[in-house]
Amino acid sequence: MSLSLPPLPYPVELPLLPVVAEVPSTEVARINLGSLGIDTYTETALVDHVLDHAFNSKQTRQIVTANAQFYVLAEKNQRFHSCLETAEYICADGMPIVWACERFTGIKVPRITGVDFIGQLCQRGARDGLRVYLLGGRPGTAQATADKLEELYPGVAIVGVDCPRWGFESSPETLQPVLDRIATARPHILLAGLGAPKQEFFIHDHVRPLKVPVAIGIGGSFEILSGSLRRAPAWVQTSGFEWAYRLTKEPTRLWKRYLVGNAEFLWDIAKWRMRVSRRVNHLEPHLKSS
Repeated sequence: MSLSLPPLPYPVELPLLPVVAEVPSTEVARINLGSLGIDTYTETALVDHVLDHAFNSKQTRQIVTANAQFYVLAEKNQRFHSCLETAEYICADGMPIVWACERFTGIKVPRITGVDFIGQLCQRGARDGLRVYLLGGRPGTAQATADKLEELYPGVAIVGVDCPRWGFESSPETLQPVLDRIATARPHILLAGLGAPKQEFFIHDHVRPLKVPVAIGIGGSFEILSGSLRRAPAWVQTSGFEWAYRLTKEPTRLWKRYLVGNAEFLWDIAKWRMRVSRRVNHLEPHLKSS
């Protein structure tokens, strides 16, 4: 539900700060993996672009950290699919997405996880006073993450920590105070840990009108950044089985997402490839005759 918002209590033109790095003018191609687009930026290049927007932009750039669950949701939910299509950046946060891109498009995209990306943004943006707003997460994890980020990256300003009750966005009485607090805080970057697809809808419908320069849906990253949930060892991450490690830690909550969801992802990818093959087979005789 979108609301008609009152004028912001501050000018949307945020003060310009030094740009961390000169951003190349050429844009990186977005490849199509079935119903999902994936950008091919390296993490360093993406950080450059995002910090440039954070300090200098007057419009919201939405960043999506996509995994297999996103693909499945986009196949089932046209609203979510449309929301992803309007996002300025979509990076591969899951190894199944990385593998599928390489296998079926021939392009190797880097894996950029929300946890690592947040750390890079804060590390690089700290010297210029990056202002960050944390929204969502389990009770207490956003505040613990804020404390950790300020400790690790002196210069980063955590300008807001908000953990509204579940379903806050469905009522104007509970939504509007959250939007007012974001507007008053004037963050360069908003991190929304509301889970997909809620966080993507929230950014698209409510954060864009506030003109927060950068908004990122980061899922359960607050739990990992705060230390309340231990991350898989580095070798597990690089092997592509971090999902299995997480499943052993939270089987009750995650079994359906990973076991059923990953199977659905493979089936959806297979259906896409079959559709592509049928089109190629249909066109091939016409191409030969021409």
